[in-house]
Amino acid sequence: GRGVAAPDFKLDAVLPTLKARIVAWIGDQARARAGQPFFLYLPLNSPHLPVVPSAAFAGKSGAGAYADFVMETDDCVNGIVEALRKAGVFDDTLIVFTSDNGGLWHAWDPLEADDVRSYKPTPRGQFNREHGHQSNGPLRGTKADIFEGGHRVPLIVSWPARIKPGLVSAVPVELTDLFATIADATGSKLPAGAAPDSFSFLGALTGARVPTTRPFLVHHSIRGMFAVREGD
Repeated sequence: GRGVAAPDFKLDAVLPTLKARIVAWIGDQARARAGQPFFLYLPLNSPHLPVVPSAAFAGKSGAGAYADFVMETDDCVNGIVEALRKAGVFDDTLIVFTSDNGGLWHAWDPLEADDVRSYKPTPRGQFNREHGHQSNGPLRGTKADIFEGGHRVPLIVSWPARIKPGLVSAVPVELTDLFATIADATGSKLPAGAAPDSFSFLGALTGARVPTTRPFLVHHSIRGMFAVREGD
């Protein structure tokens, strides 16, 4: 059944509304704060559940509603990029596009003995794979698992004024590191004792040959299991 919602709330209108309002907001900021920086945190509702592509994207991918929703997500992000270009601030804007966990309904090739014994691909995972989409690549595990497929996510950064296009880095980072990295990029000094679990990876973004300052990474599964990664 339907949950509690405002009478005019429509699930498939959320993403188009976010896009329209953010594009307008960027234009307003650029006009009202000429030459001054602005900050936007945009936690998209997509492509998380519920899968609700708008009418403009329903059936457009040819690979099911989820792929339609991913396409609409891409269109939303592109609209934001174009708004930054139109405002004349794209080159000097630091854009970070990432996710909070690995994809759900993911199929992979089991290799480890315990995985071979217990692996059961979901119908959705198989469907996505047959259509050439493996959100976690070949990595074992899916959202909420202890394995890398449950944790490794895209981290795409654009900043034409300072980051060379096409640069790929193998430096391990966690999302908590965004705090220190953005502070580093903006020349902001963190208060004493703030963000002790955040390490700047600005050097990796700008191509500086500096070792990562993150000593380890922590994995945590929905079942309460922890794992620690150190180096490779």
